[in-house]
Amino acid sequence: MDKSDYIYMILDNVLVFNIILPPIFQENQLNEHLNKFDDNSLKIIAGFNKNFLEYFIKISNGKSQGDILEPLKKMEKISYMVGPIGTLNYLTSDQIDHILKKMKSLKLDEITEEKVSLIADELLRQQFAGDNVYSTSDALESQLSSAAFYLVNMGYSKEEIQEKFNEVREDQSKLDTLFTLPQKEIYSTPSEIQQEHMESPPSHHETTIDQSQGLNDAIARHIQAIHQDITEERAQKVDEILQFINAYVKDNMSELQEKVFRQMHPDRLNRALKMLKTTKRGSKRMELYLEWFTESFLLSKIELKVEHWQVSSSSQVGSAGVYTAGIDFSRYDNIIKDFPDAKLTKVINIARKILQHPNKKAIQKLGQDLIAETGFDEHLYFTD
Repeated sequence: MDKSDYIYMILDNVLVFNIILPPIFQENQLNEHLNKFDDNSLKIIAGFNKNFLEYFIKISNGKSQGDILEPLKKMEKISYMVGPIGTLNYLTSDQIDHILKKMKSLKLDEITEEKVSLIADELLRQQFAGDNVYSTSDALESQLSSAAFYLVNMGYSKEEIQEKFNEVREDQSKLDTLFTLPQKEIYSTPSEIQQEHMESPPSHHETTIDQSQGLNDAIARHIQAIHQDITEERAQKVDEILQFINAYVKDNMSELQEKVFRQMHPDRLNRALKMLKTTKRGSKRMELYLEWFTESFLLSKIELKVEHWQVSSSSQVGSAGVYTAGIDFSRYDNIIKDFPDAKLTKVINIARKILQHPNKKAIQKLGQDLIAETGFDEHLYFTD
């Protein structure tokens, strides 16, 4: 990936995570700041979750790459431990923030799972006891709190988690089993479109793409709205790649889908061509890829109004503003390649429902679910 791609991913994460930037990094200043870092550092930063990204923004203010290189290595090492595939993935957001605050006192080779876990437990001792001891019931509840964070990220509902907790309170020997429960489907229809989604039978959404007239009409309206003039050079590249795509998919691409593909950047079209060529002509997978590239592009073109505010600690003067930006769903192309058909079908149907009734929270919910899919290894999924 190019340096600019990593920077775009980081800026997109700032938007998706709703991170409020300090004044010094507003108005494109964060972009200029990130340009001072090399590809390897940017690759690490692009894989950070909200806790780590916020901490990086805080400590890198006014620093060069040389100043921040050691902290970055420490943060990367910790992020794998507390991420979805790490053994400490049950730690809460507050515990992770506490670890990051203590990170400066640790040498890189001192950062072990045991050491990080002890630092995380230190916060619990501070929260649940004024001294060094807290009751057995408090200890259990603190462990359940960690388990709740873990289970939410594994896809369990509040009702399911509460049921598991009740079982553990009756028999504490079952506590360890909470951290060995298998991952469930992380995707759920955003509440803002839940009612519309429930009108169709669940089995229909799990196996086929919803082609109801209302959805198709809404998508057609979006396609009419995205047209923009492009340079002659880009139009020529797009036309060349589309000829290869059409030659492979033949009659499987609809007229409306082709209109969307013609608005894509040539780099993404090349990626679409590569992915389509991994499928059999006329297969279910080919249909899903065509739909994914269509719906994800349309979602990316919906600009969201994002409000932000800042207060200067020195002057006590506040400022507020609103900017608009779209979430670039193309960043997840290489991730959905590994999705089974049923899972990808569900994502596409949710995207189509959102397009019928665009909603900021619903769009961000889908983006956040896809981010959760990558964990801290996010940057590994964006190489061709």
